[in-house]
Formats: sequence, structure tokens, C-alpha cells
Amino acid sequence: MLAKTGGLYRVSCGGNVLEATLRGRFRQRGRDRVLVGDRVILGQHPDGGATIEEVATRSSVLKRCKPGRHKGVRQVAANIDQVIVVGAACAPDWNNHLMDRFIAVAAANGLSVTVVINKCDLCDTADDLALPYRSAGYPVVLTSIPNAQELTELGSRLEGRVSLLTGPSGVGKSSLLNALQPGLRLRTSEVGEKSGGGRHTTVAAEMYPFGAKGFVVDTPGLSDIGLWGLDPREVAGAFPDLGRFASECRFDDCRHLEEPNCAVIAAVGSGQLAASRLESYRHLLEEAIEAARPWQ
Repeated sequence: MLAKTGGLYRVSCGGNVLEATLRGRFRQRGRDRVLVGDRVILGQHPDGGATIEEVATRSSVLKRCKPGRHKGVRQVAANIDQVIVVGAACAPDWNNHLMDRFIAVAAANGLSVTVVINKCDLCDTADDLALPYRSAGYPVVLTSIPNAQELTELGSRLEGRVSLLTGPSGVGKSSLLNALQPGLRLRTSEVGEKSGGGRHTTVAAEMYPFGAKGFVVDTPGLSDIGLWGLDPREVAGAFPDLGRFASECRFDDCRHLEEPNCAVIAAVGSGQLAASRLESYRHLLEEAIEAARPWQ
């Protein structure tokens, strides 16, 4: 399923795009009954209309926390092979903690991550920004839309796979897809002059065919995403670079806060681990602890 508009679902079928409605029995199954990326079975009617009859078993589901006071989980997309987390080297300013949050959400969903640093033509900080993520073992791709040659590696990573692009607003996700595949004509906008932040141009998750066999899912800029439902003890698993040192901590249950003989804290002190990564981990650990507390 490519996208949903009102009660209509756009479905890719044999190279064509059809509009379908839900079969009646699906309408009682809640808002996440059919997701972008779902593989569906269609029923064709004599009048030419189509209905979604069944949804195939999902290989993966990307979930995110609902923002605001009402706790819960929103399912964003299904059957994703990889998450491409896009940030801008500048315009808007790079935000370590927001990037780390996107990466952690993908890791918590068991999805592989590639980090893209876009707008590298506007400043010369990209290599420094990439270092913590390369050290953590994540593939990092540097891109510049005016330089078509710099888009080649990203394009090859998207070919033949189902990829979800996410990241802060205004970093150029839609512009990258437009440059890689002319004809998509996704909406784009400039970064706000006063706030320095991006404006939301993608309003809902939508899937597009990419190349011969791939698909890309473009998502809204999500300024408030969380790890709702993740056990605090599992947060460290979303930071593999911390895990390389954690086995040397004095205590097996070390949370890398203020415990004595913490190898992770020592790694930051010796320059082996980026301080920003430890700080992001601590922020998300605090969030997970708070989310796990029962309502009073």
C-alpha cells in the first residue's frame, strides 16, 4: 500500500497504481489496520472498483511514540528493510540529540540504519559530524544536491530495497528523493529565516517506487518522537558504540550514569567515545524510565 487519502488506499499492482477501499470487516480493527508498506490482497469488482481483502503478515513495523500527554504507540509503516536518517550539516543546524533519537527509534524497532549528512556544500563540518556515527558502526553517506556525483552512493543503497527516510524537518529529505528520481516532484520548502528550522512539507507517510525494484517511504519531519514501550534496560542496545565498552564496567547492571569504574564514562574521558552519544543515551534512558512508570 502506497498511501491513504481519506477512505481511499493507493496500491501498486503490476506496475500500475490502483485506488481501493477497505472491505467492511476491516473497518472495525482500529486506525492501524492497513499501513503504508503493507502487502495486500485485492478483490476486483465488475464495475472496476477494488477492495483490500487481506493484509499479508508483516516482516517489520516501525512504531513511534504519540506526542503529548496521552501515552500510546503509533505504527508508521510496515515491511521496511532499512531506515535512512537524514540530517543537515547546516541550515538547519545539526542536532546531535535529535539525530540520535531517530537512530535509536529505528534500532529499537530492529531496523538497520544508514546516516545521511546532507547540504555538505554549505559548510565544511560534515566529516566531523560523521565521526561518532562511523565509530558506532553506522554507514554514513555525505550528500550535496548540487553535486550529482555525491548522490550516487545513496541511490545505490536505496535500489532494490524498501527504505524509510526520516529526520528533522528542513534537512532536504524530499529534495534528495527528487534529485535521485526526477519526476517524483515531492513538495519542498526553504528553512525558516527566523527560527532556523525546517517547515513540515510531508504531511503523512507515503511510499513511492524507486528505480526498478525499490521503494522509498517519505515521512513527515517528526519533532517529537519517543521510545514508548522500550524497557529502560534495552535503551543501551540502541547505542552499539556504548556496548563495546559496557562489558568492562565494574557492575553488570551499570547504567553509565555515576557508577564507579564505569568503562563507558572512562571511554568518553579518553576520547574513545563521543560525549554527545553518552549524553543522548542518558536523555533517552531517563525518558524510558519515566514512560515505564505507572499512571498515578
